Amino acid sequence: MKLIKNIMLLMAVVLFAACETDIDTPQVNSSDKYIAPVIGQCSDIIVNADNSKDETVVFSWKAADFGLPVQVLYTVYLTKGDKSALVGTSSTTSLAIAKGDINGVVINGLGVNPNETAEVQAYVTARFAGTDEYEAIKSNVSNSFKVTTYAAPLKNLYVVGFFNGWKEGEAVEIWETSAGTNVYEGLYDFFEDGTSGHSAFKIISERSWSGGNWGYDAFKVDSHFTGIAGGDLQLPAGFWKISVNRTAMSIDATPVSAVDVVGTCNGWNADAPSLLTYDPIQNAWLSEPLTFEAGGEFLIRLNSTYDNKYGASGNSSIAIPGGLELVTNGGDNIKVDNAGTYIIKLHANRTPFVVELIKQ
Repeated sequence: MKLIKNIMLLMAVVLFAACETDIDTPQVNSSDKYIAPVIGQCSDIIVNADNSKDETVVFSWKAADFGLPVQVLYTVYLTKGDKSALVGTSSTTSLAIAKGDINGVVINGLGVNPNETAEVQAYVTARFAGTDEYEAIKSNVSNSFKVTTYAAPLKNLYVVGFFNGWKEGEAVEIWETSAGTNVYEGLYDFFEDGTSGHSAFKIISERSWSGGNWGYDAFKVDSHFTGIAGGDLQLPAGFWKISVNRTAMSIDATPVSAVDVVGTCNGWNADAPSLLTYDPIQNAWLSEPLTFEAGGEFLIRLNSTYDNKYGASGNSSIAIPGGLELVTNGGDNIKVDNAGTYIIKLHANRTPFVVELIKQ
């Protein structure tokens, strides 16, 4: 009897395991049986200074079908001719986006000029969320609709972290690369936190924790970043140029070994440049006092190489009175008209960089 009971128990275990395998190993349809999302028709959009922040545009579509209930990530694009530009992503069957962001997508992604009307179309793709194993499927392309753009002002976000004592009221600006891009770039010194050899920070929408704030889990990050408890972004301590894309919700970091000045103030000695140090209170890079003769010249470099030099563009900065906009890997030597001792002040939280000469 005991043997029979054991045999019956073994058979039950086998049957249970077989059932469990059938349940836990769902099969998706083959890709030729996927049903793509269907995007709805779109109305004309007019963007101006009065509605760019407060009004939104909603794109909606019928759900994709992959053969079983899976979490789907949808991505909306605008297209004009042979150009396509990312609008945003959603885990539902709609996406609401501010008109100001649409303005940036159309201008910077589709090449439409400010204060111009263009005909564009929209489409959406769908893929399994959390994996790149399966290809995305594409919807139909919507009807053509008109978007009227406008010349938007530059926007900024803020960076706060260990490097400035986590003082959100003193968070430092990071500016758009150009108006409407929703891409922000800046160069910062992320000081070591004293324990891990790293430095933690977050991106915030205003100088307050009550606004939007984004850490490691909010972004697609490149390989330089790690996440830590509390959700902060974390980089190895040092100089980093960061690029934040709020449309794609991604953040990238480029290491910088040094920021320096080479010119008549140090005999154009490329091997003994004058180093700039970062001041988080001023959010600027400052030299020691440097002496120039009248008509002296200099260049600013990253990584102590002329492959990353910044020269004069010939344009004065509107945002920083008395500042001069710089150009990357080009332009002229930056001239010092009057003899004297100066502190060179580099504003590297904007595109293009801006330099000031502070007479001592």
